[in-house]
Amino acid sequence: MTGGLLALALFCPTAEPPVSGLAKGDELTFIGTVEEAVERTGSRFRRTQKLEIRVLVLEKRDTWTDVAVLTLLRRKDDAVTGAVGAVTGAGAEKNTPPGVRLDLLRVHADGSTHHLHPVGPPPLTIDSKTPARTLPPIPLDTFSPFEFGMFPPRAPRSAPDKPWTVASTDPNRPTETWQAQGTDSVTGEQCALLVMNQQHANWAKPVGGRSAWLRADAVWVSALDGTARKVHRVIKHRDGLSTDLAAWVEVKYELKDKTAVIGRTFDRYRRDVETAFAASADLAPFLADAVKHGPKFFEKRADKLELYLAESDVSSPYREAVLAVHRQLEAASRGESVAPPPLLGGRKRPAWPEPNQPAPDFTAGTFRLSENRGKPVLLVFFKPGSETTDLALAIADAVHEKYAGRVAVLPLAVWGDSGAVRKDRERRKLTVPVLDGTQAETAYGVESVPRFAVIDGSGVVKWTFAGVGAETGAAAKSQLDRLFTQPSPDGVVGTTRAAGTGSATTPARP
Repeated sequence: MTGGLLALALFCPTAEPPVSGLAKGDELTFIGTVEEAVERTGSRFRRTQKLEIRVLVLEKRDTWTDVAVLTLLRRKDDAVTGAVGAVTGAGAEKNTPPGVRLDLLRVHADGSTHHLHPVGPPPLTIDSKTPARTLPPIPLDTFSPFEFGMFPPRAPRSAPDKPWTVASTDPNRPTETWQAQGTDSVTGEQCALLVMNQQHANWAKPVGGRSAWLRADAVWVSALDGTARKVHRVIKHRDGLSTDLAAWVEVKYELKDKTAVIGRTFDRYRRDVETAFAASADLAPFLADAVKHGPKFFEKRADKLELYLAESDVSSPYREAVLAVHRQLEAASRGESVAPPPLLGGRKRPAWPEPNQPAPDFTAGTFRLSENRGKPVLLVFFKPGSETTDLALAIADAVHEKYAGRVAVLPLAVWGDSGAVRKDRERRKLTVPVLDGTQAETAYGVESVPRFAVIDGSGVVKWTFAGVGAETGAAAKSQLDRLFTQPSPDGVVGTTRAAGTGSATTPARP
């Protein structure tokens, strides 16, 4: 296993990649390997998977690019397979289907990336109102079923040569530290080299009886389109005071082909993507209790996909995603235990907190909720550039000025790029700082915006508000004032939904 290249060391200037040089129909194919190993007493193994990633640009706008990412993992001969084969004379199973994952992403002009979750049957509508989510964190103790490393964050324009931090999408992990390390050539193409380090608090100072981990990434970013040409990631684990590695995961892949998919070929590829995504979304709610629904329920859906497969292009690489959903339908119809669909890019999200529950901890910039006890906090989740942004930010700014330091007001930007945030703030001449809400959005299970939450000085949620309307500012002020006075037995705490933009039945959409 290699990894020396992945330590922060150099401070060389680097050329900033363009906003986006990708065009609709561009397809990038990456090939590589994923190796996982465990060297613990009573548990020793090593396995390797062949990794193939296809990125297809579905749409291109001025401020974002929408892509489909197909991740395929195929098991290679490993130590166990080889040892058994040497005795029995049998080879590895050749017909095992690959692990398949299909994700729809929006890559913003600032390099930030979010999951897209369009709803409905194909053709899917993907536009500015398409629901978006924060990307899932990369697993630390096993190989990841998805891979988005080809879209690294971009260095701040104000100091592109200095290290910068990016909040982890997992509130329980420390921030990622990124740095540019000059330029390098990958297959004859000039690339900017970015490195990232993230580590457990006990990695530098081991503690007996506790495990610690270190993650290090190196990403070679093309100066032509701002996407990676090569990615190398290593995640190491140590147990207790030992300096020996207890486990590690190593991912390496490199761009092998970039082509322009046009005309009917693009239409066929996109149809496969949308069919697989929609079928997976339709299937997801029923897998937890497949036996309850009975075989006919799943057979009907499987038959529908079979008709599609019979009429579709067998040469399409995105056919694998449709086949993966069909395999799950067949397994469910047999009453087998079926894992959640691998094609949605989703994961179980926390529920939006209810009043009188402890507020989930999170970090946004230099602010950490658990370190700011003693005064109330107002959270304002908003999407940059949406039709509800102006009113949500106006309320946040008014509260910030009204309480002048007695209340921590946090406008938290989610599902957008930093350029739009700056424009919104400058246009309204706001005095309240606007923060990156990536980690908070995950911790609070935000499903729609805008959303408001008041947290008291002890870290307990006292009031929430979904949507925004003319009464939102007064409602927030009333709840905050109540925290500065003796509570009344008749005082009201609870959830309020706006009667304006976000109605009682339908929260406001971005």
